[in-house]
Amino acid sequence: MEKQIKNKLKKIPDCPGVYIMKNKNGEIIYVGKAVCLSKRIKSYFNSSGNNTKVLVLSEQINDFEVIPVASEAEALILENQLIKKYQPKYNINLKDGKSYPLLKITNEKFPSVYMVREKRDNNSTYLGPFTNTKLLKDTVMFIRKFYPLRNCKKNIYSGKTKLCTQFYIGLCSGPCENKISKEEYEKILEGFISFFKGEYKKFEKKLKMWMDEAIKKLDFEQAEKLKQRIFLLEKIKEKFPLRDEQALLSYGDENTHFSLSKILGLKKIPYCIEGYDISNISGQLAVGSKVSFKGGIPDRSEYRKFKIKMVEGIDDYKMLQEIIERRFNSEEERKHLPDLILIDGGKGQLNMVAEKLKEIKIDVPVISIAKKFEEIYTLNKNHPIKLPDDSPELNLLKEIRNEAHRFAVSYHRKLRNRNFKASFLDEISGVGEKTKKKLIKHFQNLSELKNTKIETLKKLGIREKVATEILKKYQSMEVNSPQGR
Repeated sequence: MEKQIKNKLKKIPDCPGVYIMKNKNGEIIYVGKAVCLSKRIKSYFNSSGNNTKVLVLSEQINDFEVIPVASEAEALILENQLIKKYQPKYNINLKDGKSYPLLKITNEKFPSVYMVREKRDNNSTYLGPFTNTKLLKDTVMFIRKFYPLRNCKKNIYSGKTKLCTQFYIGLCSGPCENKISKEEYEKILEGFISFFKGEYKKFEKKLKMWMDEAIKKLDFEQAEKLKQRIFLLEKIKEKFPLRDEQALLSYGDENTHFSLSKILGLKKIPYCIEGYDISNISGQLAVGSKVSFKGGIPDRSEYRKFKIKMVEGIDDYKMLQEIIERRFNSEEERKHLPDLILIDGGKGQLNMVAEKLKEIKIDVPVISIAKKFEEIYTLNKNHPIKLPDDSPELNLLKEIRNEAHRFAVSYHRKLRNRNFKASFLDEISGVGEKTKKKLIKHFQNLSELKNTKIETLKKLGIREKVATEILKKYQSMEVNSPQGR
């Protein structure tokens, strides 16, 4: 095995993605997807136990590229796009005796969706081909929980078909017994297709538009259904993070994470990048944030917020050190290390975080990005790296930095609001815990008191004298607050 290949194998992250195999002339000969890129690609260079397809390919491979993505679903779709774009020789010739599966959507009043191996019906719509049958089945099963399309081949228009198990377990909407209108079924179908075409945002806009139309017609039952559909779409996005089709293809062409590893001189392609920031006003109610991006998409399940506990006064350096230490303060958290840490700040912030990482024995590369000139600071270079403004690598780092800042600021504001609520109400005679609960339950934000009348507070069960004092005190604070001046 050539030294160049050996070095590249060490840099592959353990994550979902697409890989592109090239021959000695630089021609793309195969495009594949993997749940774990590192494991999959290494199999091509391990002769023991490989199947015929891998053995044939391994003899032709001279170089490869990997494109880490945010989810298996993205890998599924990007692989399909790149196969269509490049028409690689071995994607056509090597199929292990099988045809790649397709999703067939029948052309009828209530279309059925199911997997096939060949296009035998020119009137139907086909999505694919897809190379991972199990992933395709699992994905379709998951999406049908939210967009319940039928998957049977029965003639449901004869009047003899009855509801089956699929309806009772929530995977079919029951058109065979008129449990759903044609119009509503078409909307469900559009939602299903939007997933496989990566058109989340377009479909989400349509759902919101339909919901607004239903509200205007006073059809609140339909509006509630559409509201639920929007909620379910969010759930799908949590399970299968996904860019829209054009953005995903552009991401694949740019291969930003691969390029970033070269620019920063990293030992590994940075699939998982964590961003950190601090927010406080004169050291008061100081907080920190951690955001996580995987394959270029925010993974909000991994976000974390910190109240600064050990640092008094204004010292952003020590605050950063505190949140870094707390991020890795357990054995469980040390099992899930990012590939890169990004700090909002300059060389000073970078050095302090690097010092703390060394102290707590965490071996993860760290960089910082300064807002003023958008310069990237690294530990192995004396001067900052300046990338073009339209650089996809710079834009990715800025997006992570900005998200960490937004998350920190939003948490800081929330604490300030809580603090304001507590101190403001505690200063009013006659306001006990019950009154506080009534106010906080009724008003999402106490700024709503600005236009509130005494009668509104009285309806909450607050005595007129106390209600008068609450509004009077609030108006006084509004006038004297920095925002009120």
